[in-house]
Amino acid sequence: MLEKKLLTLGSAIGILVCGACFLPPLPEPKLPLPPALASVHTIAIQVEDGTGGKPFDPVIMSSDTASNFNRILMDYRIRAKTFQAGGDRDAVLRITVLNKTASCDPSGNGENFSIELIASYTLMAVDGRVLLSRPRLSSKNGIWQQGNSLPEDLSASTFRRLASESLASSAGKILLLSEHSN
Repeated sequence: MLEKKLLTLGSAIGILVCGACFLPPLPEPKLPLPPALASVHTIAIQVEDGTGGKPFDPVIMSSDTASNFNRILMDYRIRAKTFQAGGDRDAVLRITVLNKTASCDPSGNGENFSIELIASYTLMAVDGRVLLSRPRLSSKNGIWQQGNSLPEDLSASTFRRLASESLASSAGKILLLSEHSN
């Protein structure tokens, strides 16, 4: 009888120990935003091409950048959407691309394509106050592609995807680090 009790107790302890190991992790709290952005919940993103070269569609680029911003910063309570005049938002992030370059580097039986963007970022409250500004910030992004082609052959949709990911990532870093420098 004592053996059955000890076996039952040992089994119960084993189940509790092993069961606790396989439980899903507790949810982590949302990361805090810098104090300057405490009242900002929705940001309208407006991307403009100030390069004077072959322009991209600012509405599509703004939409793609907002989508990537939300994907990259999904652990934060701040959300982005495409800028629309008179739209509902707490702030507007204006991103002006000042310079864009594409390059390729042959590698094996394919090529590494990369783009570099230099852009200015200005976050303004709805009342016109500038919450933060970065007049010139460089960002890079790239892909590996099989085949032999030149950067000019990089499709518009691929460029837009790389550029919007790069702009969204830079915007997120700027917002999250804004309490440390302005």
